[in-house]
Amino acid sequence: MSDQPVRLLTPEDAPACARIHEACFTNGDNWSAWAFRDTLALSTTLGLATEDAGGDGARMTGFILFQKTPPDAEILTLAVSPDAQRQGLASLLLERGVQLLGPYGTDRLLLDVAADNDAAVKFYQGCGFLADGRRKNYYRRPGGQLVDALLMSRPAAGHKPESRA
Repeated sequence: MSDQPVRLLTPEDAPACARIHEACFTNGDNWSAWAFRDTLALSTTLGLATEDAGGDGARMTGFILFQKTPPDAEILTLAVSPDAQRQGLASLLLERGVQLLGPYGTDRLLLDVAADNDAAVKFYQGCGFLADGRRKNYYRRPGGQLVDALLMSRPAAGHKPESRA
């Protein structure tokens, strides 16, 4: 796992979050800076970021947003800058978030992911998430194509279910 520092997000981070999100979600599912600002301003939102200290100061490399609704917490979005992917940042953000959510009484993590986002589905499965259901035709792609949302969850403590095979 990466050793990049992790810090809390603030509404002022909204433009940087929007830039990373746009670079990662090129199919029209990206959020605007206003959407990030409004979400980060909510008391029920927990947002974390990783940063890479470069020559001209720290640059955000990834972030995760959780919505706290005890006993659950939902992952609203997770993105890592394309030039910083495959360095363990997504796992780092997820696990640090789980640590911070514990005192809020979070027992379970929830999320939805586009069923056609194979990389994200595999990532979440590798982190112990299991599919709980589908929302038919939830995401609209450019050109009008509709894609199901895959609903997933896992215990917040990170226990991976054991196979009964």
